[in-house]
Amino acid sequence: MKNMKKFLALLLALILVVSMTACGKSADKSGETGAQATKAPSTDGQTESLINFDEEPYEVAIENVTLGQEYADTAAVEAAINAITVPAINCKVKIVNYHIADHATKVSLAVAGGDKLDLINTGLTTALSTLVSDGVVISLDELLAERGKELLAKAVNLVKATTVDGEVYAVPASLYPSKANGIGYNQQMADEYGITIPENVTLEQLTAIGAKLKAANPDLYLNTQGDGSLTSLNVYYDLEAFGGDLNYGVIFDPLNSTSIVNAYESEQYKEYCKVFKNWKDLGYIPADSLTNGQNGQDVFNAGQTLYQWISVSPTSEQVVAGKGLSFTETLVPITPNELSTAAVQEFAWGITSSCDRPDKAMDFLNFLYTNAEVANLLQYGIEGTHYVKVSDNIITYPEGVNPMSIGYGRIFTQFGDTLQQFQLAPATESYYDDLKAFAAEAKPTKTLGYVFNTDNVATEIAAVASVVSEYRPVLETGMSDNVDATLAEFNAALKDAGIEKIISENQAQLDAWLAEQ
Repeated sequence: MKNMKKFLALLLALILVVSMTACGKSADKSGETGAQATKAPSTDGQTESLINFDEEPYEVAIENVTLGQEYADTAAVEAAINAITVPAINCKVKIVNYHIADHATKVSLAVAGGDKLDLINTGLTTALSTLVSDGVVISLDELLAERGKELLAKAVNLVKATTVDGEVYAVPASLYPSKANGIGYNQQMADEYGITIPENVTLEQLTAIGAKLKAANPDLYLNTQGDGSLTSLNVYYDLEAFGGDLNYGVIFDPLNSTSIVNAYESEQYKEYCKVFKNWKDLGYIPADSLTNGQNGQDVFNAGQTLYQWISVSPTSEQVVAGKGLSFTETLVPITPNELSTAAVQEFAWGITSSCDRPDKAMDFLNFLYTNAEVANLLQYGIEGTHYVKVSDNIITYPEGVNPMSIGYGRIFTQFGDTLQQFQLAPATESYYDDLKAFAAEAKPTKTLGYVFNTDNVATEIAAVASVVSEYRPVLETGMSDNVDATLAEFNAALKDAGIEKIISENQAQLDAWLAEQ
């Protein structure tokens, strides 16, 4: 009953908002959402009445996840945003730049230590269910119903994928989160060595490509696995991992199946590990991946590898455009274009348990997804300094400025409604229609909206994670002398740690959820 009441409250709030008419548009091609760039979002009067303009403006600290850039102009962007948000919602903003490699650790330390951090990216480097279990993020139900109505109206059913045990703990950062998994490859390198990479490329085909590349230039690598701390199994095989990095069990072929299995015991995982063992032995990946400390994206961006893993969608193309590479990165999908719980959760916003004013954090989040000017400031910085317009909605870098030298930018974080934002060239004005078409073509997985509650198996999850950190990097960087023997040891240790209990609990929860649909 508790969960049903919460759902009905959210549904009522949604119905009220959908009945309102959005006013004006700025870089908004949907015809359904948007707000004047310089105006506060339209409300029914209730939200406005909740904002106390007599108190000091609250400073909302929001993450910007980067590749290590500190961005010297961050304060100037904050000032430009504050000039809009203080008179509109009595909030200021503090942009906190985090390197993605440090993100999970820094978020945990900030929240545990009470550091100033209000809005965080959930799912990007840590599963939402883990953040909920660890008390890092708070429930958003009441805040959304009272102060996030416009955002809730845009997110619609996507919040089902950020709901844990009947309570919403995050809101989607991307309102168009469907994607395929695949690779991005160096087009100039491929052209130079006569390499063609087809869509749905297989590991067997990539092995043949690696042989051709290595024969032409022994100094280049096909790919790098980094230190193996992040798996790429989901790049080559279509699967749902429930945000658990394979540790909660997976569903292979989630468009058609709801059966959760141990990925580490699967034939797919064995094949995958043997491929990388072979690649390491042949020199297609670095022999010292496990210990060299290199970030796979940095190595690719430096032109030392043919390809890297990446999600494939119109949004991903914009991420690539914003990197300012010295070569063209061409994206190739391997898995289907799907809308899944994992896709929604990968880029989502949560309010931390250490936030002093969750109400103001929600005010700002709601405003961000209705005010195009603030969204564009957080996405791209200040016009004339960090970007110039090519056309009404397409932008590029000013002369003499590139992503490596720019004073402000973003790479992984999604700020605001994409249909209200400018887009980086080589995108064209057709981008907005392309994005909507891609979203419309996406196929929903059978578990879209299901979220695994890990509370009952928290001890086992910690034990499994410890085992995984010991064995998986060795297997996935090709460093095992005998893959079959190492896998056998790995799976025996996983069983001792309780992975079967985790999978059983996950399957039971999923079956109960499916029965209610």
